[in-house]
Amino acid sequence: MYERRAYITEVYRNELARKVRGLGYEIESQRNAKGVDNGFEIKGISRDVLERYSQRSDQRDESIRQFAAEHGRQPTDNEVAVLVRESRPDKLHEISSAEVHRLQVDRISSQEHANLLDLRERSIERSQTFIPEIAPAVQSLQHAEEHLFERKTVSKDHEFMTEALRHGRGKLDLAELRGSYEFEVAQSKLLQVGGNVATQTSLERERSMVAAVDHGIHRYPALGGNDHFEPKASLRLEQRHAVETILASQDFAVNLRGAAGTGKTATLQEIDRGLHAAGHEVLAVAPTRSAVEELQKVGFGSSMTISRLLEDQTAQESIRGSVLIVDEAGMVSGRQMEGLLDLARREDARILFSGDTRQIQSVESSDALRILERESRMTSVSLTGIQRQSNPEYREAIETFRQSPDQGFAKLQDLGALREVPYTERAKAVAYVYREMTAEPGRKVLVVAPTHEEIGRVTQAIREDLKQRSVLGDGETLQRHIPLQWTEAQKKDISNYQPDQVLVFHRASHGIEKHEALTVTGVSGSSIHTMNERGEDKSVSLTQARSFSVYERTEIEIAAGDKLLLMGNRKEPGFRATNGELTTVRSVEGGIINLEDGRSVPTNYREFTHGYAVTAHRSQGKTVDQVIISADVMKQELFYVAASRGREGIAIVTSDVERLGQSLGVSMARPSAIELANEISQSKQSLEHNAGMNPKQVIEALKPPRDMGFEQGIGLGF
Repeated sequence: MYERRAYITEVYRNELARKVRGLGYEIESQRNAKGVDNGFEIKGISRDVLERYSQRSDQRDESIRQFAAEHGRQPTDNEVAVLVRESRPDKLHEISSAEVHRLQVDRISSQEHANLLDLRERSIERSQTFIPEIAPAVQSLQHAEEHLFERKTVSKDHEFMTEALRHGRGKLDLAELRGSYEFEVAQSKLLQVGGNVATQTSLERERSMVAAVDHGIHRYPALGGNDHFEPKASLRLEQRHAVETILASQDFAVNLRGAAGTGKTATLQEIDRGLHAAGHEVLAVAPTRSAVEELQKVGFGSSMTISRLLEDQTAQESIRGSVLIVDEAGMVSGRQMEGLLDLARREDARILFSGDTRQIQSVESSDALRILERESRMTSVSLTGIQRQSNPEYREAIETFRQSPDQGFAKLQDLGALREVPYTERAKAVAYVYREMTAEPGRKVLVVAPTHEEIGRVTQAIREDLKQRSVLGDGETLQRHIPLQWTEAQKKDISNYQPDQVLVFHRASHGIEKHEALTVTGVSGSSIHTMNERGEDKSVSLTQARSFSVYERTEIEIAAGDKLLLMGNRKEPGFRATNGELTTVRSVEGGIINLEDGRSVPTNYREFTHGYAVTAHRSQGKTVDQVIISADVMKQELFYVAASRGREGIAIVTSDVERLGQSLGVSMARPSAIELANEISQSKQSLEHNAGMNPKQVIEALKPPRDMGFEQGIGLGF
C-alpha cells in the first residue's frame, strides 16, 4: 500500500511540475543529505523562505512523538498517514483572500518579498516563449531498471514506474511513459505478471546458472579419487556422511548446506583434507572480507574474496583443474555466481558451495544459491545438528525456529528470554541487560536491532550507563563517514549530489588516490566539484562512479573503553581493517584513535561507528557469549541470524511481544526471474485451458491476487 501511494504521489508531482514549468518557473528536485527524494521546489526561492512556509513536517514529527509516548511504540505507515491527516490545522474559513495574503507576506522580510516578486516577473517573461521539454520516457525507464534491479530481481510494477517518474520529474508525458513500459513488456525485455516485473537479462542469467550446474552432472571422476578416505572420528555422524557424500561426487558443483552453528567449518576442513589426499589443489573464496579472514583462521590460508578472484587474472589462472570452495554461498549474488560458474568451466575447475539460504542473502540482486537449490539438479547434503549453543533449551529453541518460527519463538518465551517493556523505556532496559551480561570480565555480548534508529537509541543508553559507572573515559568528538549505500544508477544521477557529502575512492582514478576522501562543494553539468583534505579543488566525472562510494559526514564521540565497529576494508602498511570488525578503544589522543590491539586508526580512515549494537546483517558470521535483540518488528531470516549468534544465552527486549511474534512470519526470500517466468507460462496454459470460457470468465480466472500490485495489472492499474 505504501509503495502504491508513492506512485500516485509521483504522478501528481510530475503533472504539477510540468504545469509549474509551463508558467515559466524552473524547478529543482529536493533531496536530503542522504540523497532521499523530498519532492521539488521552485528554483530561486531561498531555503529560509521555504522553511518558514513549510510547517507540516514539524507537526507530523510532533504527532509521531506524542503517539510513541502514549502507545509505547512507533506508529505504522498507515497510522502515520492518519496522524498527518488529523494533525492538519483547521482552515480559517472566516478570512478574506486579502487577509490571507497579508498574513503570508508578514512571514518574510521586505527584501525576500521583493525577490519573490522579481522571480514572478522573470517567470512571466519566460512563459511567453516557453517550449515544454519532454524527456524521452525510455531514459527514465532505463534509470529505474538500473537502480531497482541492481539489488533485486523482481520488483513491483508501481515501484518501477515511481522511480521512472522521479528520474524524469516534470519532463515526462505519462501516456508516453506507460506506452514505453508496455512496449518493453510486449518485446519481452521486461517480464510482467500480476503486479511483478523482472528483466529478460535476469532470467537469462538465472537459466544460464542452472544449465551450467545441470550440464556437469555425472561428468567427472569422484572428487575424493578412488582411494578410501577416513574422516576424523571426532566428527558427528551427519558430518561424516557429508564428507563422504561430497568426496564421492562426480558433478561439476555440489552443495554443503548447514544451519548456523552446525559445524560447517569442521566439515569443510575434513573435506579439504580429503581433496588434498586425492591430489587436488583447493582455493576457498567468500563474498566478504570478514568471511575470508575467518577462512584463513581455520587453515584456508590462500583464500580471497569472490570479487578479487573475478578481477585478478593471475588468481583465475591458478585455479585450473582445482576445486573451488565457495563459503557463505547463500550471500553470493546472481552476477557473482554467473562469473564463478563461467570461470570454473573455463579453467576446468569444480565447485563446492557451503552456505545457508535461510540466513541473510546478497545485497545485490538474485539469491543465486537458493535458485540453484530450487531449480537445478545439484546435490545438496545438509547439516542440521546445531552445536553452537551450550544451553540445551536455547539450542532446541533455535533448531525449532529454523523449521517453525512460531514454535521456536514460543520456546524462547518459555526459556524466559523475552522482556516486554514500554517503548520509551526499551533502550534503558537493553542497557540494563547489557550491564548484567557484561558483569563477568571477558564475556562477549552483542546487541542486534533491526534499524539504525534503534541502534542509535540503544547505543546512547549503553554509553550513558557506562559513563555513569566510569567504564568510559572522557571522550573526543571526531568526524566519521556513514555510507549512503547508493546504487550505481544513483551515483550516475548528478542531481543526487549535495554539498558536504563525501566521496571516498576505493581505487585510484584520474589523479585521485585510493582511499582519498573528497568533500562535495557543488555540481555543474555532469561534473561533481569537490575539495580534498589539503584544500585542493578536484573535479569528479560521473564516469568515475564505479571508483567511489558516497558518504554522509557526521560527528561521533569516542572515549577510552568504547567498543568500535570498523565499517570499511583497509590494507596498508601500519594499518589493516576489515569491514564488520569489532574492536575496543584504548585511548583517544589529539583525534587519533588507539586500539587495544596496538593499532592506531589513520586520520583518513573515518568509516567506523560505536560497536555495541549492530544490524542482523552485521551480526551474521559472528559468535558471542550472549546476544540481546531489541525490536518490535523483525523479519524471519533477520531474527534467526540474530538469535543464533549466542553460545550461552539470549535476551529479547520488546515493547510488543505479540507484534514481534507476528512479524517473524514474514520472510525475506526474494522471488526469482525464473519463478516469474513460470507464472507467465502457467498463465498462458490457463488461457489455453480456459479457451472455451467467455472473456469475462477468463479475466476473473487470471486476475492476480490483490497483494501482488494493481488489481488488473499494469495496463489497467496506472
